[in-house]
Amino acid sequence: MSGNETAICESNVAIGSTGLALPKRSKKDRTQFIAVLRKCVEKTGIDVDDGVLIIGGTQEDAQSLRQCGFSRITLSNIHGVPDNPGDPNALPVIAVDAEDIRLPDNSYDVVFFHEVIHHCRSPHRALCEMLRVARHHVLMMEPNDSAFMRMLCRMGFSYPYEIFAVVNNECVRGGVRNSAIPNFIFRWNAWAVHQLASAFLAEYKPSIYADPYWDFNSNEKNLADRKQTRIGLITNLIGAGNFLRILHGVQRVLNKVPGLRGQGNKFFCSIRKNSDLHPWLKPDSDGTVTFNRHYQRSQQTIDLEPRPNVSRGA
Repeated sequence: MSGNETAICESNVAIGSTGLALPKRSKKDRTQFIAVLRKCVEKTGIDVDDGVLIIGGTQEDAQSLRQCGFSRITLSNIHGVPDNPGDPNALPVIAVDAEDIRLPDNSYDVVFFHEVIHHCRSPHRALCEMLRVARHHVLMMEPNDSAFMRMLCRMGFSYPYEIFAVVNNECVRGGVRNSAIPNFIFRWNAWAVHQLASAFLAEYKPSIYADPYWDFNSNEKNLADRKQTRIGLITNLIGAGNFLRILHGVQRVLNKVPGLRGQGNKFFCSIRKNSDLHPWLKPDSDGTVTFNRHYQRSQQTIDLEPRPNVSRGA
């Protein structure tokens, strides 16, 4: 039940100055997400005066960041045209392909994306690109990979491919890279992020702040349109509005219990790039990083798998 934030409708697309049709995200309640982001800023010490690049971003994304104190915001999407070109107060947009970001290393203090990379051909490549471009932090919101979410998929209450996103968009877009091909819903957890960040940033030990949680922020139409899962059967029986009210009540209870909160459908994460080298490395005279020949393993304990530097939001 990931909720497709990038799905678009034929009757609800923005046409930029280049004549390109862009996806326009459906309005959803972001109250829970904004609370999670604020908690992250407070716990990790992110400077809200830092410059932020939003990948696949909309004006709604920018507004969410503004509510948390950020002001230096740059929007981007694959075509570089705004999602609401008629708004005179809209932020400018630059052209950025998440899987091939044509920007120098450390271009922005913070890189942020909200349910974007599960639409990529290679979510790992996209996240690595964002780690390269970010100077300090990458903030991500994606579907959560948990035992409970995998069980919901097996039971038919969620589906591994976003078929409904393409069906609801005249079968021409809304899938992988906004094509007519339904994208696989790639899910993340703290260990997966730790492994990828540690592999890409091999010289350093990144700090991971993870806060998975439940957020049924779909609207009634979105729920009613999910014909590919058992949710459609439930909404036909009791109505989408009644089912949504039940979900919101359950959500409040689940988010108050740490063990249950971590099984949620949403995965929020902050990756901080640290500047301290691993003890087996050292800077060379020309600034490059080399192996420290004086490094020796402990004679008593060899730590073959150091514990990941992961903190939890709950």
